[in-house]
Amino acid sequence: VWRMLAMPLETLAGRADEYAAHLQAAGIPATVVPATSTVGGGSLPGETLPTHAVALATARPDALAAALRRGVPPVVARIADGQLLLDPRTVAPAEDAALLAAVVAAWQ
Repeated sequence: VWRMLAMPLETLAGRADEYAAHLQAAGIPATVVPATSTVGGGSLPGETLPTHAVALATARPDALAAALRRGVPPVVARIADGQLLLDPRTVAPAEDAALLAAVVAAWQ
């Protein structure tokens, strides 16, 4: 958790760019957008950190979010402004490939 909280914004931007490029190559409309990560609930209510997220444009973001949660591995994403957001701050770098494979599988 501490590594995720301390991850530099530039590192997050680079990972988000890599996510978007991979997903675009798979035919998924993905763009990098500025966003905020919520730090915590009970321990740090209302605290946020800047991040770079990947927005997936889909007509049914709720359905995609549900498919991602049912996948292996399960992926928890959030919906903002009608788009599904993936926040690299919430994913360990070693899990990036599994996340991207899960998104591609859920998209189809």
